[in-house]
Amino acid sequence: MKKPLVSIIIPTYNREHLIGETLDSVLAQTYEKWECLVVDDGSTDQTRKEIINIKDERFLLVELKRNLHLQFS
Repeated sequence: MKKPLVSIIIPTYNREHLIGETLDSVLAQTYEKWECLVVDDGSTDQTRKEIINIKDERFLLVELKRNLHLQFS
């Protein structure tokens, strides 16, 4: 039987100090058929840089131009 694709959605805002650890925990999973959409809700710190430093094509960065708050992320 074919394994289903699991989608992980992580909303973030100014979490430069936490996002690396968060994405590392996704990478540490034993199930490998996943995609991870990281929604940066207009961060003003280096959150984006931390996300793009992860070299795994299963991560997709969605950038919002300004902070629209969690319900829009």
